[in-house]
Amino acid sequence: MDPTDNKPLTPTQRANHYYMVDAMTRFEWDMHHKIATVGRIPNLWHEISQRREHAKVRITLGVDADVVKWFKSMGPRYQPRMNDVLRSFMHAKLMGLLKGDDMMDMYREAPGLTEKRPEWGDIGALLKQMKEG
Repeated sequence: MDPTDNKPLTPTQRANHYYMVDAMTRFEWDMHHKIATVGRIPNLWHEISQRREHAKVRITLGVDADVVKWFKSMGPRYQPRMNDVLRSFMHAKLMGLLKGDDMMDMYREAPGLTEKRPEWGDIGALLKQMKEG
């Protein structure tokens, strides 16, 4: 898909786009809600941003089959690759938060912090309302 192409998204592309936006909206809410609950960025987050632990912790994690299939399709060692993606995302978010660049306006104001956690499908419904109204 060419990002400069002005063609409308296919239904599959639109569904994938809405899923990504919903997932990121829910994650941002969780992260900023934690900050609001504690009243500041948790000390643990500062500590995590300053060190890189190499100790692994075994967990049981349910991952969607298509996600595993995608990571496996890149070759051996798919589990460390998944961990690297999560680690890089975590450090990118922490870097933004700790430098003050990642506090979205909607989370800076108290009313936005008291709202309920976004639900799956909220973005699609909001866009549909905007289109109709």
